[in-house]
Amino acid sequence: MKPWRRVSSSTLVSDRWLTLRADECELPNGARLNPYYVLEESEWVHVFAVGSDQRVLTVTQFRYAGGAVCMELPGGVVDPGESPLEAARRELREETGFSASVWAQVASPFANPARQTNRVHVFLAEELDAGGAQSLDLAEAIEHQFSSPAEVASHIASGLFGQALHIASFYLCQEWLRARAAAR
Repeated sequence: MKPWRRVSSSTLVSDRWLTLRADECELPNGARLNPYYVLEESEWVHVFAVGSDQRVLTVTQFRYAGGAVCMELPGGVVDPGESPLEAARRELREETGFSASVWAQVASPFANPARQTNRVHVFLAEELDAGGAQSLDLAEAIEHQFSSPAEVASHIASGLFGQALHIASFYLCQEWLRARAAAR
């Protein structure tokens, strides 16, 4: 399969949150798309933090654009100069006060490669320590709680745990844990 060719590009918006480009693209068959909008966003991380009792650490917060209270995995943006693992450790600590001594990267799927340039780096965190306090950003009001995987699945069904990327991360980690258990 041949890639599209970018003929030209114009930046419409660029700030600390994202860059929006309008590209003119030539397809392999010679057809042109103009404009084709592309969102350049920072990489993201999701943390599937699991306690010794196998319950998952989740966070709940209001999401303005969707106008909804959402339960999700701890996570956020990878800051400039920061590795995805460093961002995952920081986000877990900031949003919940927890840290973890065992980390594994489970996957790094694209958020939406049709329009966005970034990936979601999904980490499993184990051997949790509740020794810290939350350190929230100005726009954050986050509650954290532990939920069993069955409770999270129920919250997915009800729509409370309703962000598609968090749902994918949850199930990727569930499958990763099943595969690890089967290999032992």
